[in-house]
Amino acid sequence: MSWRVFVRSYFDAVHQSWMDGEYQRLLPFFIDDRQVYAREWERLNREHRQAMGRGAMLRSVTGRVAPMYWMETDSAIEVTLSWYGRRHYGLIQHEYVEASQRLLQLRLSKESEQWMIIATRESEGDLKEDFSHEQEEPLLLATAIEDAITQPLLVVHGAGGYNPEKAVAYAQQYWNTTNSAYPRFTDDCTNFISQCLHAGGIPMLFSKEKVKGWWMRTGKGGDWSYSWTVAHSLYLLFKSGGAPMRAVPKSSASELIPGDIICYDFDGDGRFQHNTIVVAKDANQMPLVNAHTTDSSMRYWAYEDSTAYTPNMRYAFFHIRGM
Repeated sequence: MSWRVFVRSYFDAVHQSWMDGEYQRLLPFFIDDRQVYAREWERLNREHRQAMGRGAMLRSVTGRVAPMYWMETDSAIEVTLSWYGRRHYGLIQHEYVEASQRLLQLRLSKESEQWMIIATRESEGDLKEDFSHEQEEPLLLATAIEDAITQPLLVVHGAGGYNPEKAVAYAQQYWNTTNSAYPRFTDDCTNFISQCLHAGGIPMLFSKEKVKGWWMRTGKGGDWSYSWTVAHSLYLLFKSGGAPMRAVPKSSASELIPGDIICYDFDGDGRFQHNTIVVAKDANQMPLVNAHTTDSSMRYWAYEDSTAYTPNMRYAFFHIRGM
C-alpha cells in the first residue's frame, strides 16, 4: 500500500467515526504507543461527547484531504495535508452544517511493510506554543486603553454604530480564506475578528504607538496595533468597555447574539489566547462561531473539540455595542 492510499484510508476511517463515534477503528493506523495517539484520541472523543450532550444527530459527513508537500524516504515520510470537513446534523427539528479546514502534519513509518502513524500535529491550530517577538512586546495596558479613549485619535469608517449583520456576513465570507486587503498571520484568529468588527462598522482608533488604539495600516510599510492582532490585548480592550467597541461583559454564552465575541483562555492562567465571533444560535439558543486559525464555520462555541483544550479552559463573553 502506498502512503497516499494509507492516508486516504485513515481519513475515510475518521469521517466514518464522526458518524458513529466508534473511534477505536483508528487504532490500527497508529504505532502501538499511547503517547502517539492519546491526544488525538481524546480530542475526537471530546468532540463526540460534546455533540451527544447537545442532542445533535449527525446526518452525513463529507471530507477532502489533499497532500500539500512532503519529505519521504523508502521507510518514512512527513506529509502536510489540507483537510476540509463538513458535518450535517440535526438539532430539535433544525438542520445545521459545521465546517472546518485544518492543516495537519503526519509522520509515517513503514513497519513490516505496513505504514503507521508515529506522530501527528495540527499546524496553525487553535493555539501556538511559541509566540513571535511582536507578541512578546508589552501587551495593551489599562493605562494605554484610557489614553486611547481620552487622547485625540483619528476615528475612521463606521462611526455611526455597529451593524452585527455585516460583521457576521464578513465572517461567513472569509472564514476559510483571506481578504487580500489585509495580511494573514500564522496566528490569525484576532486579526480575523478585528476585520469582522471593522466590517460591521467599528471604527479604527489610530495611534502612532502599537500599544494604543485599535488599528491596521496596510500597504507598503503597513503596521498594526497589538489590540488588532494579539488575542489578550483585544480581550483587555473588550474588558475595559471603552471605545471603539464599548463591549459589555456577559455572564454566559447563552446571553450572546450574532456579532458578539467569545475570548478563550485555554490554560486558565489569565492570558487569553483565542477569539471567535458568534454567527448564529442553535436550537438550544447556544452560540455557533466562526474563527481562524483553525478555520471554522458554525462551530459549537465551547471548543471542547479543540487541540488546545485543557480542563482549566475559561471563557469571556462580550456583547458589542459600538460607538
